[in-house]
Amino acid sequence: MDLKILEPIKNYLKEFNTPEEFNNFYSLNKDELNKLTTHKLNKMYHVKGYRITKIKGVLMLKKWDDSKVKPNEEFVSVNDIEEIREDIKKIKATVNNIIEFINTKIPS
Repeated sequence: MDLKILEPIKNYLKEFNTPEEFNNFYSLNKDELNKLTTHKLNKMYHVKGYRITKIKGVLMLKKWDDSKVKPNEEFVSVNDIEEIREDIKKIKATVNNIIEFINTKIPS
């Protein structure tokens, strides 16, 4: 028995600048592409500004803003979280001081 080894897809097989470029590629490879899941298609192929999706079994492109997607490397460290917590405490104290000042200056 031969065991298949699956490795993660790290680079796109092909990138397209426009939906028309992808549409031409899709027309030539329709049967092969329709067999794949959209998850795998989006890992294999990149269409600038779009994601590949299927609705009722029909392959389509959906507008997508790539700038909102953060790479996996951008995790927040525990130190960063602690700094944020300290900043929030300082901001809360400042806001409370401002509220106290306003309450003393405004007659009831």
